[in-house]
Amino acid sequence: MAETVISLQNVSKCFKRYRHPVDRLKEILFPGKSRADEFWAVQNISIEIERGHTLGIVGRNGSGKSTLL
Repeated sequence: MAETVISLQNVSKCFKRYRHPVDRLKEILFPGKSRADEFWAVQNISIEIERGHTLGIVGRNGSGKSTLL
């Protein structure tokens, strides 16, 4: 049986994207209303990598490859 050396279970990462830089400041000064859109770079990713195995991640620009790493 191979040894698992990396294990991820249901990993997600969401970023806030603001349309205008000043919107970030407005959100801090006037809480209650979000002025940002959610951008999910990674959603519910599960991976197991066994010792001696190699994983390649391929995808379009902005698809979450670097975020996953």
